[in-house]
Amino acid sequence: MLTTQSTEPAVRPAGGADLSEIAVAVAIVAVATAPLLWVVWRERVQGRGGERGLATAMSRRLGLPRWAAWPMVLGVVGLLLGGYGVYWDVPIHLQDGRDEGPLANPSHYFILFGILGFFAAGVLAMTYRDDAEPRRTLRLTRQWRAPLGACVMAACGFVSLLGFPLDDLWHRLYGQDVTEWGPTHILMIGGAVTYGFGLTLLYAEARQIGARGASGGRGRWVMVILLGLCSIPFAFLMEFDMGVPQFPAVTLFIITGLLCGWIFVACRLWFGPGGALVGGAAYILVRLALIGFMLPFGHVLIGRFSLFLPSAIIVELVALALGTRRVLRFALVSGALVGSVGLCAEWLWSKIFMPLPQPFPADSLTFLLPFGLLAAVGGALIGAWHVEQVRRASGDDAGLAARRTTWRARHWPVAVGWATFVALMAAFAMPGGDADVSARIDLDKTCGGQPDCMSDVTVTFDDPAEVEDAIWLYALHWQGRHTTDGAVPRDPSTDTPGIMRVALEPTGVPGQFRTEHALPFYGEGKTALRLHLAPRTMVGALLWAPDDPAITSERGRQQLVESGESVKLAYEPHIMQRERKTGVPTWLWATGYAVVLSIWLAMFAFFGWCYASAARPKE
Repeated sequence: MLTTQSTEPAVRPAGGADLSEIAVAVAIVAVATAPLLWVVWRERVQGRGGERGLATAMSRRLGLPRWAAWPMVLGVVGLLLGGYGVYWDVPIHLQDGRDEGPLANPSHYFILFGILGFFAAGVLAMTYRDDAEPRRTLRLTRQWRAPLGACVMAACGFVSLLGFPLDDLWHRLYGQDVTEWGPTHILMIGGAVTYGFGLTLLYAEARQIGARGASGGRGRWVMVILLGLCSIPFAFLMEFDMGVPQFPAVTLFIITGLLCGWIFVACRLWFGPGGALVGGAAYILVRLALIGFMLPFGHVLIGRFSLFLPSAIIVELVALALGTRRVLRFALVSGALVGSVGLCAEWLWSKIFMPLPQPFPADSLTFLLPFGLLAAVGGALIGAWHVEQVRRASGDDAGLAARRTTWRARHWPVAVGWATFVALMAAFAMPGGDADVSARIDLDKTCGGQPDCMSDVTVTFDDPAEVEDAIWLYALHWQGRHTTDGAVPRDPSTDTPGIMRVALEPTGVPGQFRTEHALPFYGEGKTALRLHLAPRTMVGALLWAPDDPAITSERGRQQLVESGESVKLAYEPHIMQRERKTGVPTWLWATGYAVVLSIWLAMFAFFGWCYASAARPKE
């Protein structure tokens, strides 16, 4: 049983934002969107696009139509700003905990202005007039037709912006969810990570009308940049990259398989020999750039990253052996090898480079790989469909006629690919807490919350067989950078303040483990034992947590395990996300998730319609 005591830490809100901060945020958005509304009015109401202005100057400079040139540049800049903000925001929450308010976190400004930027880019691409238009457009009014790539870009930006008010509503209804994979967080990040597909389609439409900037050597390099941006869905893996995943390990294999199958098959089909390697190099450069931009801040938790290059090499070898003329065969074989050999290579890389202590024992691969393989095959099918639609949308029919009887107008690959991914995530993404695991906790030092109290921990499980096949078992201290009653805890391997990821080493006694380093039992951070069992069981024991007055339930009371206690491991989200409200009706949870899922499905259905429509010849 956990004992409780009382302290008086600084109060940080655990629910929705203060109304004054919401008013300021609304004012910021209003001021930022005013110029956008003026441009829309000038272009579409007054009909005064014309020969001058930034859009026209960029069009001449880049050799692209007005509806593509400046919007594509602005979209890329906004995407990079928002991505940088997210890459900064996640470690802030892991090291510091909750924000004092949405405007108190500097990374939120990068996220907000980044999203506003790429949303504005989509709206501008829909708005700007030009002498030449794509053969298929979305009719908004009698005289206003928008390129379909622009519609995808605007939809991505709208979904990301919609995430902000929905996020505050979610916090008020359910409490704050301090995890990257919170439902409304997924909306904000999801709109950004899918934005590259809108840019790609817009570029294809510019190529279709014969824009000089979309063809030749310059056009190929533009496409390299765009397909490199298509790899940014790796942002969903940030918690794994930082060694604090809050969702089952199988999701890492599913998402990695999907991305590698999709991106590298698409790159190889579009660019030809070496295309998959170009995509892999673009991914590595983006990751290294993000790390480089974070280094000047100092003491910020820097995420590691999956390698992805083995999968790129595999796709190149498959193309070399089988060719790419039979697209379906190439995609299926590439996906199967990426989902098996490629993911095995990622598993080896995780042993060397990734920060999670003792991840993924070899025995766990028999469970993890099959689902990663299914996702990789699905991703490869999506990648092949994606390139086929881009080629048709760009008017590049070379080599397509010979495949017309086997591939033309068949959209089942994208349907199968997405259905496979959605089914896998629906089955495995949510952590389970159905394990009945108990353990005795022994501390080498008696701690009562006093400053600088560190202790090694010995954990003895009641049933050693229960943890023999653990996917991970380690101790975590997090959100401790604001500690003032002693030294700020630091990670033993990286010296990063406010977080510690500590391995549990077997002692030789069956079912008994001991921490590799002493853990803090003081300060503003929390200390917990984490256990993950296949397929999705995630349980833990909270060893230390300070009093949190903003959390009104029992979870907000200070908690300290006593040496010699026998504890039953609890459902881990209740530990990692103490702010989640208790007593929320099941139907309300179901409604919230259903709304978010419906937005996601509607967004992807719209994307698919835009791509398929752009690929159709003009009748």
